[in-house]
Amino acid sequence: MAITRRQFLKTAIGAGVALQVPGVLLHPFSARPATGPIREFRFSASRAKVNLGRGPDFVAWTYNGRVPGPEIRVKEGETIRVFLKNLLPQETTIHWHGLPIVNAMDGVPGVTQAAVPPGESFVYEFKARPAGTFLYHSHVEYQLDQGLYGPLIIEPAHDPGNFDREYTLMLEDWVMKDGGGVAATRRRSPMGRGMMGRRGFANKGGPLLEPVYDGFAVNGKLYPEIEPLMVKTGERIKLRLINPSSSTIYTLRLAGHALTITHVDGNPVKPLRTDVLRIGIGERYDVEFKADNPGYWLLSAMERGGGEGQLRIPVRYKGSQPTEPVPPVFRGPLRFASYADLRGKLPDESPSMGKVDRAFRQILSGGMHSPYWTINGRVYPNAERLVVKEGDRVRIKYWNRSMMPHPMHLHGHFFRLVNPAIPPDTWVLKDTVIVDSMQGMEIEFVADNRGKWFHHCHNLYHMVAGMANTVVYA
Repeated sequence: MAITRRQFLKTAIGAGVALQVPGVLLHPFSARPATGPIREFRFSASRAKVNLGRGPDFVAWTYNGRVPGPEIRVKEGETIRVFLKNLLPQETTIHWHGLPIVNAMDGVPGVTQAAVPPGESFVYEFKARPAGTFLYHSHVEYQLDQGLYGPLIIEPAHDPGNFDREYTLMLEDWVMKDGGGVAATRRRSPMGRGMMGRRGFANKGGPLLEPVYDGFAVNGKLYPEIEPLMVKTGERIKLRLINPSSSTIYTLRLAGHALTITHVDGNPVKPLRTDVLRIGIGERYDVEFKADNPGYWLLSAMERGGGEGQLRIPVRYKGSQPTEPVPPVFRGPLRFASYADLRGKLPDESPSMGKVDRAFRQILSGGMHSPYWTINGRVYPNAERLVVKEGDRVRIKYWNRSMMPHPMHLHGHFFRLVNPAIPPDTWVLKDTVIVDSMQGMEIEFVADNRGKWFHHCHNLYHMVAGMANTVVYA
């Protein structure tokens, strides 16, 4: 998934396809005349045999027979039209993670659309905006964990940025021992498992147990089968880091180099240099580095305890000798970028100055002697609705009472991270935020996109086990 600034990856599959396709489910929005250039893509969701470069072949659930799915790359302002054909034995959808699109195209079954049945089709159509790094994935039960995800890149309409080479990196967790690459979807225990592996009360027919992930891939390949990121001395390299994992938060460092954060969740921030970067499930970070230290290096994740983890991405300078790559060291005086260090690059056009129209407190709990995860003690779909009015400035106050972090994601909107130390006119915009164990976090957004929107933990096993609710416009 590498390109240069002078290249534009042409990923449209089939041009000039009419909307009147037999067997295609059309939402009224899909039939509206699009303005501007239309980029059309054909996706088939199907089972396919894949291999991660080492280990056995296994059957994954895929878009167009590959994991991850094809990269969608378009220009800001173009219209994206995706024809989805469901060849799976289950119903499915596609969610366009991070994009504040029209509600009917958001791809959440039972919330924004009826799921697409086996053998049927659906047309998604929406404007490609804003520019940034996004992803798409199924929003039906555990299908994301079975391989149904891919990158979505919207390039700026004008200024592409000051870099020479670009790579898109999907950071993936896989189960190599339990299910042969894909978490076994029938794996249920007669007893619920607590967050530390303790046994709880009866869980017959309840949510699946979170698996133990033992394979960490990049763009569908495990190290050492990952192709090195090739760079030239003097180049400025852009990395689009996307975390579609089901359960894993990564702490990353590139040996021999500092990283400069330029965008978070698709939105520009004032450049921030860091040695270590933490990326939660569903988050995206655009980072850059100057290729000024020739050699053969590793971009790696940190294991618990401070050692190097299994997620490893080789970075190789052209002309360097083919020796073993040098891993990063996660010790010593290192810069560690936190949310509090981020500053929005563009001024907030409507800072709250303390004014909030509606506030909700969200207590995140679960995992102790129970297979369920809750918000305010309730399990989705029997969860509260966060009712707002158009134009409201809404604040959500999270408190995590559990022993695990929760990457909370709001559909249909960007939100501001509320931090008293940051002036309101420089708050950074995001759509996913990690709420750490026994910690709080506050976000704020303007209710400017009517509809019923899903709001949930992006740890897949927490979401399906109940940690979700909806934001509903009155």
